[in-house]
Amino acid sequence: MQQRKNRRLAARALNPRRKTREKEWPDNRSVYGSKKSLTEEPDDVSGKGPTKAKVLVVHRIGFVRAGVLSLIAKSMRFVVCGETDEAPLARELFVRHHPDVSLVGMTLRGGDGIQLIKEFRSLNPAVALIALSQHPDALSVQRAFRAGARGYLGIDDASELLSAFNQISAGHSYVGASVLPLVLDGFAGRKKARLGSNMSMLSDRELEIFSFIGRGVSVSELATELHVSVKTIETHQMRMKEKLALHSAAELRQKAREWLAKSAVNRIREDPESE
Repeated sequence: MQQRKNRRLAARALNPRRKTREKEWPDNRSVYGSKKSLTEEPDDVSGKGPTKAKVLVVHRIGFVRAGVLSLIAKSMRFVVCGETDEAPLARELFVRHHPDVSLVGMTLRGGDGIQLIKEFRSLNPAVALIALSQHPDALSVQRAFRAGARGYLGIDDASELLSAFNQISAGHSYVGASVLPLVLDGFAGRKKARLGSNMSMLSDRELEIFSFIGRGVSVSELATELHVSVKTIETHQMRMKEKLALHSAAELRQKAREWLAKSAVNRIREDPESE
């Protein structure tokens, strides 16, 4: 018995590291030497790390998309699965990649951001949708949320982008700092007179066409831009004239120009440095 004990003591003397083995991985370090928080989500079993949420970026302005892609590239939670400035291609990318989050601009090539948000929501009710506008206004904010967006940001809210993604991915709503005053004013009823009560009678599609008319886009050009027939545009014009109590296409164009001009003036008054 004494001989066995002596042999064990001799073995420990020859290998002193054996008795301090556990100190090589203190606290919550794994046996592979990497520190791992006990509250952190486990890595993907494939060994490629945590699965990132896929983001589809749809915006007409190239440098805006580039800035968004750069911000997402720095994120540990999100990864870009596609980007485009065209509404038709955005639909294809959405169906192909099944994004978890989609950032949508209000004005796109070949379509309208509000309509695209509606389509994305119809294709996947669980997708987190956030609108990004170059010139936010109370009416577009209302339309975006009514269409199915969970968040709304202005260009000046770029620093909030990843926070917005986190919030809407968790099922919460999010409004950027530059947009919040518009929302609060809307609740207070201050924008009602400014927007005009008759404008609220227009549908989202009619308001989209109305804004194009105000920019001087012709019926044929508008039909091409929205991928519809000239007759469809004319039908929308007829309904808008009825709702706005106008009697001719000329009166409709004048009304649209005045509405756009007032919207631009209001933006300058609210933020003189925005223009």
